[in-house]
Amino acid sequence: MAASHVFVCFSSKDEAIAREVVTFLESKSIKCWISLRDVLPGQNYQEAIVEAIEAASGIVFLFSEWSSKSGEIRKELSIGGSINAPVFPLRLSPIAPTGALRYELATRQYIDIFPNRKAALAKLASTIKKVIDNPQAEEGSAAPIVPEPELAAEEPHEPIIAPGSKQFEAIRSLLARHIGPIAKILVEKAAKEAGTPEEFCERLAAHVSAPADRAKFVQAVQAQLAEKA
Repeated sequence: MAASHVFVCFSSKDEAIAREVVTFLESKSIKCWISLRDVLPGQNYQEAIVEAIEAASGIVFLFSEWSSKSGEIRKELSIGGSINAPVFPLRLSPIAPTGALRYELATRQYIDIFPNRKAALAKLASTIKKVIDNPQAEEGSAAPIVPEPELAAEEPHEPIIAPGSKQFEAIRSLLARHIGPIAKILVEKAAKEAGTPEEFCERLAAHVSAPADRAKFVQAVQAQLAEKA
């Protein structure tokens, strides 16, 4: 495998299954990074997460009713998306993504852990190896990421705001009040991918949990964008 590990993205409520998945994958020579084991004493938790995602060759996402509601999970997937890390969703129960998570998983193909747990884990391991060892694997070969034609055909566009600009730093600071240092990566990703200022605001606001705080945040971001205009 090209990089040192795959990052395991999971809800703490799914810890038992997460440990089982890690044990299985590592028995197949797929090294994993999982926060409950690999964040060292004294390390900054958020920084350790970001560094582990950026160094990962892929992300194994344990998709459950708990992880689907987690703001932290959305942040981790957003960081992975910003560096184009392949995502391997292992669905733990028959649910569908909603909200911001639905957007993040729009082009992902699930592997269901049910009804045959052993077969699902074996398929997960073989898929990870196939995709990471052969990034040019043909579409339809069980690779978990299948780009949608209309997305692949999109014309590149200028970012909503330029990294390092006065408006960028102001908006990064506004978001950092709510989610910490991860804000910089999320603002960069939203600025690059959003097609309109409204979409840019919507993407960032999804990371602000309290409705009242979210409304104030959007107003402040809109004010910064208006200065740019």
